[in-house]
Amino acid sequence: MESREVPYQPLSAGRYAKGLMGVVRNHEPGTLVDKLIIGAYIEARSCERFAKLAPSLDEQLKKFYISLLRSEARHYQDYLKLAEAIAGESIAERVRIIGEKEAELIRESDSLFRFHSGTPAAA
Repeated sequence: MESREVPYQPLSAGRYAKGLMGVVRNHEPGTLVDKLIIGAYIEARSCERFAKLAPSLDEQLKKFYISLLRSEARHYQDYLKLAEAIAGESIAERVRIIGEKEAELIRESDSLFRFHSGTPAAA
């Protein structure tokens, strides 16, 4: 970021992450399982977006984004495996429920553009 003269600025949580957290159960181990599933969705969505962005970038950033894509791909799988191990049973129903919320969030317009935003409101 420094070499590209992009100033670092802390960001507040976006609508996407807040919206996903709204479906988290309030009892353990359900809370942890849901948070891990949400983490998997966030990582998987990152993979998708890195893959779309990488071809449009200069070689240095393209290489960096591809390395992030590979890393995120491993992470989302790890989160799901861990969630199922903690749950001690199939997490398919929770993956479906959280997935429905995730799909809703990325289809809706978003007034604040972020990496994990929905459709920009100005679009």
